[in-house]
Amino acid sequence: QNGRDPALCKQCHNEKSPFGAWVKSTQLEWAEGPYAAQGVPCHECHMPRAHDTSAKMAEPGMVSQHLFHGAHDEGKLKGAIELRMHPKERELPWDATAVVEVQLFNGKCGHKVPSGSVEDRIMWLHVTATDSEGNTYHLPVDEKGFEGEETTIAADVLAYQDMGVPLGDPDFAGVQRDGVPVGDRIFRKAYFDPQGRMTIMQWNTASFGPDYRIGPRETKLETYTWRLPDDIPLGEVTFTATLNYKLLVEPVARFLDVPAEEYATVVINTASTTMEIYD
Repeated sequence: QNGRDPALCKQCHNEKSPFGAWVKSTQLEWAEGPYAAQGVPCHECHMPRAHDTSAKMAEPGMVSQHLFHGAHDEGKLKGAIELRMHPKERELPWDATAVVEVQLFNGKCGHKVPSGSVEDRIMWLHVTATDSEGNTYHLPVDEKGFEGEETTIAADVLAYQDMGVPLGDPDFAGVQRDGVPVGDRIFRKAYFDPQGRMTIMQWNTASFGPDYRIGPRETKLETYTWRLPDDIPLGEVTFTATLNYKLLVEPVARFLDVPAEEYATVVINTASTTMEIYD
């Protein structure tokens, strides 16, 4: 098979579970997206070309760099998703309700984000407001109301009970599902075992929850409605949005004693905006 044919990538980057579920689908995501339609192959981003030599005895020329950088490369992750945010109103009285909107645009990746081992990975949006006296407030995301949305909003719940199968513990209660601030928006596709429990084991995946990842050239909008505290000081309020990413959900990583560097948080992008509070 031609080494420049993106179909070669699917040998490793598409995979089905024993239940027929596509537990890895990165090449499929690319094939169904705008980059494939425009003839932009996988290796154009993951093996960028530069003037180089492919061997000591070779003549200089344009050579594909064997970088293969992706989700494990911090430099590839940072900036992968663009963030912008703005308040619906720039000035509000102290007893009003603020509404802030965050735009997330995937203008860089030819597949969905996150991709690959989606059951392990977690990307979440954390939004705060800081008033003129330095007090900081956490803003939970507004619900949209789609089916299965509960898997895309961080909660204090247990999951992954099927880990009891390899542990030999049929009564295993699970571990915390998310390990991120409650109310934050999570961009994920939940994997479920045959009993309908959320799982991190590809081989035990029978079905999926809603796919709330960010597709290539897709923009997602998240809204935050915040009733101003009665004692909020007058002056400027600064809103900050931070898009974070981990290769492995932290409660699972801690339970399995995974080295900390394997689930370190990477900040993909940030955005901020302000509004004025008056009497």
